[in-house]
Amino acid sequence: MKVIDKSIVTLEYVMMDHLGEVLESSKVDGEYDYLHGIGEMLPGVEKALSGLEKGNSIDIVVPPEDGFGIKNDEFIFEVDKDIFSEDSTLESGMEFDVEDEDGANIITIVELRGDKVLVDKNHPLAGETLKVKAKILDVRMAEDWEIKHWDHNHEDHDHENCDH
Repeated sequence: MKVIDKSIVTLEYVMMDHLGEVLESSKVDGEYDYLHGIGEMLPGVEKALSGLEKGNSIDIVVPPEDGFGIKNDEFIFEVDKDIFSEDSTLESGMEFDVEDEDGANIITIVELRGDKVLVDKNHPLAGETLKVKAKILDVRMAEDWEIKHWDHNHEDHDHENCDH
């Protein structure tokens, strides 16, 4: 079966930065399942996998616009230091998961400025050219309940028993 929209694809993969340093790997994180065609996968990887079959592999370079996006300067701004918990020791480079009007995001502390903190809401890999190697271990059509599950708003339930 070919990788098409609404198919569930199981991959073994490695994602590296432009220098070849491993950022993620299924050897560490385990095989990766995703629902093809809903934007869960990086656009460049999804394009490369479309139409392939079980056993096929890709070895591609993903430019920022087909990966985690181009760095947006509007996502770098100051916040009051007191929005962080008092017991946090803040340092440049620290990452925090936040929930805001754009949904779930990661913010990174860029610089401490007295009672202000310069933060970056861009994805930590925004602006990066990536290398991705992946092998398709399985492809199958998703069942209706799986499509609904994958395509739902993840904020509405506990993921303790969620398999993705």
